[in-house]
Amino acid sequence: MEIAVLLTCHNRKEKTVTGLDSLFNANLPSNYSLEVFVVDDGSTDGTSEAIRKKFPQINIIEGNG
Repeated sequence: MEIAVLLTCHNRKEKTVTGLDSLFNANLPSNYSLEVFVVDDGSTDGTSEAIRKKFPQINIIEGNG
């Protein structure tokens, strides 16, 4: 079973990465998988870059504020 996870962020790099760490370390049943989507609404603190580097499997949608 696939679960879609949707998040939004704006200039919350550390909180976003910490939250994603927790999400991917969650104890899910073996037949579950995650498809994660993050909408970054124009962050200027490197949030999208940090997510891409640590979680290349995440789908990032760039907003413009």
